[in-house]
Amino acid sequence: MLGKQFSDYVLLHSMIILLGLTAILGKLITLSALDVVLYRSMIASAAFAILISLKKQKQDWSSLLPILSVGAILGIHWICFFGSAKLSNVSVSLITVSTTAFFTSIIEPLSQRKKIEVFDVLLGLLVILGMTLIFFAIPKHGLAILIGLLAGFLSAIYVVANARLIQRHSALKLNTIELTGAFLICLPILPFIKSAEMWALPQNLDLIYLLVLALLCTVLPYMVNLNLLKKFTAFEMNLAINLEPVYGILMAWVIFKEEELLNVRFYIGAGLILLSLLLYGNKKALTKRKGL
Repeated sequence: MLGKQFSDYVLLHSMIILLGLTAILGKLITLSALDVVLYRSMIASAAFAILISLKKQKQDWSSLLPILSVGAILGIHWICFFGSAKLSNVSVSLITVSTTAFFTSIIEPLSQRKKIEVFDVLLGLLVILGMTLIFFAIPKHGLAILIGLLAGFLSAIYVVANARLIQRHSALKLNTIELTGAFLICLPILPFIKSAEMWALPQNLDLIYLLVLALLCTVLPYMVNLNLLKKFTAFEMNLAINLEPVYGILMAWVIFKEEELLNVRFYIGAGLILLSLLLYGNKKALTKRKGL
């Protein structure tokens, strides 16, 4: 039992490290945020379709429209996420999207018609405090912050919706349809961007980065993510994923030389995020012990 739980946590944090790499890849790719999402979702959805065909298992393709809708939310979330990084830097994008935990603490109980737990909201606020301290270690970027906050809100809706869908549908089915939805939502947006960017094709390093982004940082972690939702609550998942900016900022420091982030405020902010994870883990253990 303990071994199984340990392996679940190893998978969870491996997924978080890969997710932390996504903002860095999005920054390295020279294409627009919309193009990045377009190619990422196209390649990843094709990969999941191949996995389904290799498994040779019959899939129930019911609930197609609701799942496509959740995929569209994912696509817009990605556009905001990469847009925030391109407008400012990797750190701002990662920090603002981490408000997902706070949004989830409100959206999840409302979607289940349950009372919002004060403890969960307080932990979400603790995470935001940590994000704020990290943020004030870098210059302000108003538009990037607003877009990043929208990405966090959409991410919360996506995770809460998937926590319900995974109970009725396979992870392969959900990933294939949702990533198709993320791809399709990009198409009607294309005419509203500059014609020169509309048909931008990935070249050289951009192509390599996109393949890594789509396969290693999308197909692999999203398979793990949907299966872990069977073992962790959406709020617990999002609190753990708040380590993503810590991992991501450390990697950005190495790649982009953002060493100005690693000061006292950064360490205090990161410490508050880790504290929220420990507090929530203790709460879950106490709840199980009391049989609640």
